[in-house]
Amino acid sequence: MQTPLAATSGVDWSEVHAVRLLGVALAALILIWAIRRMFGGKR
Repeated sequence: MQTPLAATSGVDWSEVHAVRLLGVALAALILIWAIRRMFGGKR
C-alpha cells in the first residue's frame, strides 16, 4: 500500500531523501544534546 505522497505523480525523490536525511541529522543532534545534558553535568 502506497502513501498519498508516493502515489502523487512527479515526486522529487532526491528532495524527499534530503528532507528525511535532515530529519535524521536533527534527531541525532537532539539526542546527543540530551545525553550531554544528562551526563555532562552543569557548566
